[in-house]
Amino acid sequence: MSDFSAETGEDHDEPDGYSGRALITVGSHPTLALDVQLVGHFEPISGRYLWQGRVRRLAESMPDGVTVGPGAELEIETPAGSGIATVSSIDLWGSHMIEGRSGRPFAAMEDTEGLL
Repeated sequence: MSDFSAETGEDHDEPDGYSGRALITVGSHPTLALDVQLVGHFEPISGRYLWQGRVRRLAESMPDGVTVGPGAELEIETPAGSGIATVSSIDLWGSHMIEGRSGRPFAAMEDTEGLL
C-alpha cells in the first residue's frame, strides 16, 4: 500500500463501509485524492462479499479530454486497504457509481451475532 496522506474520514452509517477521502487511480493517469462513499455486505445466496459505492468529482478531476464512463476500471485506496472497481453508471449529479471487483478497500465490522 502506498503512503496515504489524505484525511481519513471515519464517518459512516453502514456497519461495513467507508466515507471520506480515497486515492483513485484510473489506468496510467495520475492518482487523485477524491471523496468516496463505499458500502458492502455478505450476499448469502452467492456466498460472496459485495461492495459498491460512489466517487465524487472524478470527471472534473481527470485531465482534459479524458472521459471515464461505464465499464472503466479504477483502483481505490483508503487507509484500510485497496481494491479494484468498475464504473457501473454516472448519477444525475455527475458522481461515478462503482461496483467492487476485488477485495474491499475498507475494514469490515466483526460479526458479533451469537457471541453474546
